Amino acid sequence: MSLSQVVNVSISAVYTSVPSVKMDNLSDVHIESQQGEKILANTGIRYRHIAINETAADLCCDAAQKLISENNIEKDNIEFLVFVSQTPDYILPASATVLQNRLGLKSTVAAFDVNMGCSGYVYGLSIISSLLSNSLNKDAKALLLVGDTISKLCSSNDSATYPLFGDAGSATLLVKSNVGEKMTFDLNTDGSGSEAIKVEEGGFKSNNVNAEKRLYLNGMDVFSFGITKVPKAIIAFMLSQEAKVEDFDYFILHQANRFMNEKIRKKIKATEEQVPYCLFDYANTSCASIPLTLTTEIKSINTPTQLFLCGFGVGLSWASAIIQLSAGCKVNNSIYNG
Repeated sequence: MSLSQVVNVSISAVYTSVPSVKMDNLSDVHIESQQGEKILANTGIRYRHIAINETAADLCCDAAQKLISENNIEKDNIEFLVFVSQTPDYILPASATVLQNRLGLKSTVAAFDVNMGCSGYVYGLSIISSLLSNSLNKDAKALLLVGDTISKLCSSNDSATYPLFGDAGSATLLVKSNVGEKMTFDLNTDGSGSEAIKVEEGGFKSNNVNAEKRLYLNGMDVFSFGITKVPKAIIAFMLSQEAKVEDFDYFILHQANRFMNEKIRKKIKATEEQVPYCLFDYANTSCASIPLTLTTEIKSINTPTQLFLCGFGVGLSWASAIIQLSAGCKVNNSIYNG
C-alpha cells in the first residue's frame, strides 16, 4: 500500500460530457444479435456513446466550460490544471497546455498531462489535491480533467473490445477548505501484468510507426486481477483507516463490467444500493468512468456524502480514495454537441 492524505481540500463540482452519437449493442451491424444479448447479460452494457470527430480533450473542455460558467468560477484563481488520459490529442505538446489556452486560463497556471487509464481519476485526484493543498494562494482552485476516447482504438472486428468501450470526459473543481476536510489515497501498481491491456503500436518501442493503433485486451487476465487483488486492496485500505463498509454512502468503482464488479461488491460485503452503475447507458469509459458514475447515478449532493472511490485496470494499476463531498457539491452530465 502507498498511503497518502491531503487535508483542507475539497471537491466543489464534478461535470461530465459524453458524445452525442449513441450506439446500441443490440442493433449494431458489427455485433450479432445473440452476441449483443450475451454481452448485456454478462457485462451490463447495452449502449455506448462514441466519439467520431471529438477527442478526450474536447469532451473535458466542454465539461470544464460548463462547470466554470454555471458556477461563476473566477478563472484567475485556477492555479493547477491536470489532464489525465491515454488518448491525448497529440504525442506533443501536452494536451493540458492546449486546454489552458482553450479555457482562457492565466499563463501562470501549472498545466500537465498524466498518462493513466482505469485508475487515472484517483491518481489524478491525489496529484492535484496535493498541489492545491500546498498552494500559497488561499483562494487557489484546481481543475482536474479526466477523459478517454478508447473506442477509437477498438476494431469493429474485435468482439473482446468493440462492444465494451464508450467515450467520456470530465472536469472536477477542487478548492481550498478550512474545515478540516481530508482525502486519503491508496495507490498501487503491478507492471508484471502490463501485457493484459495494451496498445502495441504508436509508441517509440514499435518499429512500425504507421501501423494502425488497436487495443488488445486479455479478458480472463483482467477478470482474475479484478476479483482477486481489488477486493483485497479495498478491504485492506478500509482496515488501515479504521473504516467499515457501512461508513460509506457509495462505493464508486471503475465501470469495467457488471459481472466482475458484482463479484467485487459481494467480496467487500457492500449492498446493491451502495454500488451504482452507469454501464448500461455508457459502457466502460476508462478513466472517466468514476466521475461519470457520480454525475449520472448520484445526480445531486444534498447532504455530506461519504465516498469510497476505486479505479483498476490497465497497467496493471489500482487506486482507491476515501473522500467526502460537502452538501451542495454540483454534479452534472451533458451531451457534447461540438
